[in-house]
Amino acid sequence: MEHQKVALGAGADSDVKPNKRFKNYNDLFASLTKSKNVVTLYPVVSMIITYNSKYAVTVTKKNDRTYFVKMYSLETYEVVFEEMIGGKPESYIKLKEVEQNAAGTKYAFVYLDDGRFYLRYFGASTRTPE
Repeated sequence: MEHQKVALGAGADSDVKPNKRFKNYNDLFASLTKSKNVVTLYPVVSMIITYNSKYAVTVTKKNDRTYFVKMYSLETYEVVFEEMIGGKPESYIKLKEVEQNAAGTKYAFVYLDDGRFYLRYFGASTRTPE
């Protein structure tokens, strides 16, 4: 497993290099983006940056029974929304991605729980347990 991490560059930050086809414009495209590996508690299924560039929304999978949808502020890096999907012994969850409206203010995902489809929509705050 460790040799796979090394081969993929895990644990190393890197600059994204410009495409060689643009060698005449190399200076313009150099250092435009940087990537950073981040250790997560569970594997990331998908991630989006909202259209208003305020949040990153992630879907992570603990196991076949439990997924998490979390929204992180790109300004403070704090979790502003978090919801666990499933988590019950009889659950069998499939969830792939979160969609958003054109303004990047409302979000939704569809998931499958043991043969039944559910739609969940939300904003930028975690709902109360009531």
